[in-house]
Amino acid sequence: MLPTRTALPDAVRRPLLVLAIPAAVTVAVLAVRVAGAGSASALDRWILDASGGAIPYPSAERVTAKGLDFAGEPAGAGLLVAALVTLCLVLGHRRTALLAVLGPGLSVAVTTLLKPVVGRTINGPHLSFPSGHTAVVTAMVLVFAFVLADRLRLRPPAATAVVLYAAVTAGAAEAWAQFGMVVHYPTDTLGGFCVALVVVPVTAWLLDRVRRRAGTPA
Repeated sequence: MLPTRTALPDAVRRPLLVLAIPAAVTVAVLAVRVAGAGSASALDRWILDASGGAIPYPSAERVTAKGLDFAGEPAGAGLLVAALVTLCLVLGHRRTALLAVLGPGLSVAVTTLLKPVVGRTINGPHLSFPSGHTAVVTAMVLVFAFVLADRLRLRPPAATAVVLYAAVTAGAAEAWAQFGMVVHYPTDTLGGFCVALVVVPVTAWLLDRVRRRAGTPA
């Protein structure tokens, strides 16, 4: 009989669900602070100065940024989600395969719904908070990290460290691409990152709870 594989690994369940609370608060606070704004905040300007500002064009950095941006586009994200679902199914993580679709999909849905509510704009009328690109890329990497932590049989401290390292690295890289190409403010990307930190663990927990109540092992 195949072992039960949860969508949210036991080793990271508690820390990630706890972390989802301050992540949600961060999204709410940022949303209030930038609501209706059409310019960079003091925090945005500080991050831009610290990171070197806009990415020059043409440059190797710009090519890298465009590649990262494509990962958050519908076509790029669709390809990555398909690959992630395939990996999960091959490894026997059927529940996580469903999370690979729902996690990124719901993260994008949340950012899409929040944009007109917050009303922050960039480059004219374009709604910017929170960043859907950053949310979807972070969500996909979180799901992959769940699988990795489970396959390596990592214990709680190590599993949490691996999952958060992967999420922060992916989120930071996508954020750099977004604000470096001046399509988002830095705080937009922080908001998108935090959306994924809320949506993915909570969705995984709900999937496990529903399956447990239904009595299905995987």
